[in-house]
Amino acid sequence: MAERTWFEGPLPAIATGTLAVIVGGDAAVAAARRVLSTGTMPGTPEILDALIADGIAAVPAFAVVALDDDRLTAFVRGEFVLRFEDRSRRVWRVDGVGAHTWREVEAASVVRAWAGAPDAEPKLFDLGPTPERPVRVGPTTAAGIMLRGRPAVARPSIPAAPPAAAAPAPRPTAAEPPDDETVVTSSSALAPKPAPRTPRAPRAIELPGGEIVPIHGTLLVGRGPRSSRVEGDDLPTLVALGDVSRDVSRAHVKIWTDGTRVQIEDLATPGGTAVIDADGVARLLVPDRAVEVREGASAELAGGARIRFVGEA
Repeated sequence: MAERTWFEGPLPAIATGTLAVIVGGDAAVAAARRVLSTGTMPGTPEILDALIADGIAAVPAFAVVALDDDRLTAFVRGEFVLRFEDRSRRVWRVDGVGAHTWREVEAASVVRAWAGAPDAEPKLFDLGPTPERPVRVGPTTAAGIMLRGRPAVARPSIPAAPPAAAAPAPRPTAAEPPDDETVVTSSSALAPKPAPRTPRAPRAIELPGGEIVPIHGTLLVGRGPRSSRVEGDDLPTLVALGDVSRDVSRAHVKIWTDGTRVQIEDLATPGGTAVIDADGVARLLVPDRAVEVREGASAELAGGARIRFVGEA
């Protein structure tokens, strides 16, 4: 069973012990009422049936999220965003933009997940003292939902430390690490930090074997790319990855620059592609939809092959 937290907002939302639903759009209230009519929300098939009862064209935006122990199952449609963090501290982001029906996500070893409206989306999970309140089972309104893979456990009270060894202020509950991890803070963390550098457009890619390839025009990257995968008169640079998994397609991704920015696109591959930005946030690419990448990002192809975007060729 997951521990759930709501973020105040106007969207209809419903919850049980292991499942949460948040609905948006003009038909949100009517759709939420249909979900409630399923009774105790026995499972996602019944919920999805209720949400599409008026036909695909009338389906509202929604996020249906289940986190049972550390197993995540979610369905996202429209502008709703899903972020989740696994035990390796990797953060994944999925949205429902452009999906004809919805996007389905399944993941294991999930520590926590957030789903909600894009304007309420937290930056990573450094939530700080956000206005949260524990959720009650049943209907409510929200802007987003946080689920944690461990049930809430009452912590024993700790006697106050003597003045000579005053205890540090507790970390905000929303940012606590799992109980089996230890966080060590050095005194250098208290020193003023320089302003973060704005990531620049990369100038080259670093292949899994360490080879550096400059980004000029269009690159086709895969096990054995062919130029027929790109339309137009300009011939792309073909970049073969060599000894990689057979799950990597012959032409897996297209990378190109217009001289100002660099974009990457998954070429509708069976294995898929994820882009991990410099902050460690991983985003699954929607096939044939380009996204911009910055220096310090990387692209993980099927089978674990990784391409890094670097600043120098």
